[in-house]
Formats: sequence, C-alpha cells, structure tokens
Amino acid sequence: AVVSTQSTGSTLEPIDWNYYSSRVGDPALVEDFKAKYGAVVVPRPADTASAGIAEMESTFKKDMADYVASAEERIAQFEATLAALAAEKPLKDMTVSEYLADKPDLCAKIEADIESRKL
Repeated sequence: AVVSTQSTGSTLEPIDWNYYSSRVGDPALVEDFKAKYGAVVVPRPADTASAGIAEMESTFKKDMADYVASAEERIAQFEATLAALAAEKPLKDMTVSEYLADKPDLCAKIEADIESRKL
C-alpha cells in the first residue's frame, strides 16, 4: 500500500522512560538512550509530485469520460444495426432482389462483375 509521507507524524513516538529507568540496572544507559532518541530528526522530503499527479488524474478522468461517451455511441449504433438485422426477412425466405434492395453498393458491384464476364 502506498502511504503518503504527509500522513506519518513528524515527531517520534513517546517513550515511557520511567518504565525503563525502573527496570534497567544502569540509569546512565537509559539516560544515554533518552538523549540519543531525543536528538533523532526525521527529514521530510519536499512534495514535488502531487501537483503533477493531480493534473494527470484530471486528464485521465476527462479522457475516460470521453471514451465512455464514444463507447456508448458505438453501442447505440451496434444495437441499431442489430435491430435492423433482426427486422429483416430471413435469408432463406428472401429473393436476391429483396436482399440487394437496400444495398446499392453491393448491387452495383455484382452488376459490374456480371458485365465484365459477358462474352
């Protein structure tokens, strides 16, 4: 999991030094650890990427919204094509003239092919 550096605290966890002083035989050792622990500084890197990431995210969201809109348009076109095909007479019951009636490009191509093969 990605964790933001800003979500972690800038101070160290507090330690109950009295607990350790009462349990460790050498109080000077506990004081030495306490001094060293108090001197620890956790550097925080500068956030140089968040603005760029936010910009990329907004661009991505816009691109995806455009893609979804165009996909919905294509789906509507496909559904219209399917509805038109479903409304047609079955091929086994159709004559060639009926089939070619709404396909002028195919009709012209067939007629040109027939003309080119005449003797």
